[in-house]
Amino acid sequence: MSNSATFSTLFGLLEKYIVEVPKVQRDYAQGRVDETTNLVRKNLLLDIKAAILREEPPLDLNFVYGKVNKEGNFIPIDGQQRLTTLFLLYVYAYYTDEDKTPLLQKFTYETRKSSRDFLEQLVANRKKIFSSPNMPSYEIEDSEWFVSGWKHDPTIRSALVMLDDIRNTFVDICDLADRLSSEDYKPIVFKFLDIKDLGMEDSLYIKLNARGKPLTLLETFKARLLGNLKELRLSYKDEFEHLFDGKWTDFFWDGHKGDFDRMFLAFFGVLLRNHGIIYSDYSNWSNTFEFDKFDEELFSTTYHTLNYLSDNPSNTLARNLFFNALSKYCRYQDRVLFHAVTTYLHRSKGIDNGNFAQWLRILKNLTLNTQIDDVRPYKRAIESINHLSNDWDDLLSYFAGDGNVSGFSVEQISEEKIKARLIQGSSDYAYAIYEAEKHPYFSGQIRSALYYAKDSNDNYDLGIFNAYWEKISKLFEKTKPVHDNLLRQALLTIGDYTQSVGDYQTLSVNDPNEAESTPSMKRLFSDNEEIVQCLLDSIVASHDIGQQLKTKIAMSNVPQNDWRYCFIKYPELFKLMSAANLRLRKVNNEMLIVPNKSTRGYTHMVFLAALSEALKENDIKTSMEAERGTWAEHWMWIGNTEDAIYAKYKNGTFTIFCGMKDKDDDNEKLFSTETDNPIDEAAKYVVDELI
Repeated sequence: MSNSATFSTLFGLLEKYIVEVPKVQRDYAQGRVDETTNLVRKNLLLDIKAAILREEPPLDLNFVYGKVNKEGNFIPIDGQQRLTTLFLLYVYAYYTDEDKTPLLQKFTYETRKSSRDFLEQLVANRKKIFSSPNMPSYEIEDSEWFVSGWKHDPTIRSALVMLDDIRNTFVDICDLADRLSSEDYKPIVFKFLDIKDLGMEDSLYIKLNARGKPLTLLETFKARLLGNLKELRLSYKDEFEHLFDGKWTDFFWDGHKGDFDRMFLAFFGVLLRNHGIIYSDYSNWSNTFEFDKFDEELFSTTYHTLNYLSDNPSNTLARNLFFNALSKYCRYQDRVLFHAVTTYLHRSKGIDNGNFAQWLRILKNLTLNTQIDDVRPYKRAIESINHLSNDWDDLLSYFAGDGNVSGFSVEQISEEKIKARLIQGSSDYAYAIYEAEKHPYFSGQIRSALYYAKDSNDNYDLGIFNAYWEKISKLFEKTKPVHDNLLRQALLTIGDYTQSVGDYQTLSVNDPNEAESTPSMKRLFSDNEEIVQCLLDSIVASHDIGQQLKTKIAMSNVPQNDWRYCFIKYPELFKLMSAANLRLRKVNNEMLIVPNKSTRGYTHMVFLAALSEALKENDIKTSMEAERGTWAEHWMWIGNTEDAIYAKYKNGTFTIFCGMKDKDDDNEKLFSTETDNPIDEAAKYVVDELI
């Protein structure tokens, strides 16, 4: 930008130039009637009124960028909305002053001919319009010069709404024109900047104005924020505003062109939430924000954070954590990690002393491996980061020294302390840990391999750690186990590895984020389980792991009267369960398959489901039925229901009846199993005797 900005008033600008809103500009929008714009318009007019009455300091409407064309006309690129609102205010204020007509005629729109013609007629007929007791919009639309088709012009519709609100807001100020014309006190000003030699107006508009998106909320927030900044004695006060409109705007624009204004405003929203100043997620928070709460610490955090991130594009981790929290669908964890970024940069005054990476690594591990899905754990995590910020310059040493840490998962805190000591003690171990933490499924949680590498003297063998982690890393990809249910079946051959979920057991879901709070494979492999270690010990990392799992399953010696056998032998049983829950429940000493989240719906008995699969192998049709509810009775029709043959399972025994369900005592009992292989025994009877 080759020209420096100068303060100006609207008439000061019009005395020098014809102001011509170009065709590339969007329509005038500050008169729209949606809830957001209504509130913004009301606040803006009240701010202008307070400045005019000298109840507040002069109102600075910030930069008005533009370019003077060959004809000497000023083409506004950024500031059209504010200039139009000022113009409508001046039309109202000077409606009896004919001497100002030539100046007011120098403001025009090139966006539509209808908009341009309307403004010309508005200036020419302003005395009649505002002398009437009617509202301006009514008087205008009832005038003979008003063209009915103009009602479809969005700029004209907005202008009519704004004129009515201007009349209502300023009607009690009798000397409005005199106050606006005061030479010693200019109540409404803006920073005028003539931009030269920066290319075509449309491309420049695209750069500065976020591609036609309404910037009203951001512009209003920025004006009020900078107004509050003037009250504080900060060394970077003057620089702050230039950075806001320059480098920081470029920073947000470069990666988020289509969502620039929302992202920039979201930065302040997340910052204020993390500092406990605003609490709601509703989109219009900035309209009701009390700007005196934006204190020196928040200005410092903003200044150092945006400067560092703008100047250090190579720090992709910090940038990603920062922008993740500005997403429309951000999680509490994202906000916590945003706080980690901004807190360090505030405390370090935007300088990385070499420990920023460790700070982010540790806090990322803690955050992503702690269940933060509610406001309470979110606040605890924020408070913990505030406490840890006292050691921002060497968080690794704080953890290695067994510092006091809370607000995150106790297990993950313990893991980070162990890793901190190992990293400080050995560069080889440091490298191994950093590499292991890159695995996307575990998000930095690598304690299973650490625990297995620990000896009786609390020493950690690097070779053993690497060997275990190689196997674990090959078992999982980004979001799930590589071999899916094969891994579950192989684990069941060793023992009952299920994890508790209240009254239920789960076979451990894939989702490492544990949807619906159901324990995952990630948790299973991080809890130092002997079953997991036994499986890992049986695997050779350099061989085909999938084939090794299949071999282990084929060689299983789990007896048929153990529910685990049913899943090992018949993997089709997994399809009867919700992948988001994979739940079982033991009721009346029998294991039930829970298709969804709870047993309030339909359920299946594990052994009946297994018998059904065994009979399908012999082309025998079955139909499992159950009543809804936890304590429902289960049975299974065999063959055609017309034959009324059904099976039940209880206390390790299948019983087959002929007759109607719920009348066992009256029905003919055909067969009961007697061996420890009840599935094979029952299937053989059906095949040999009934079919």
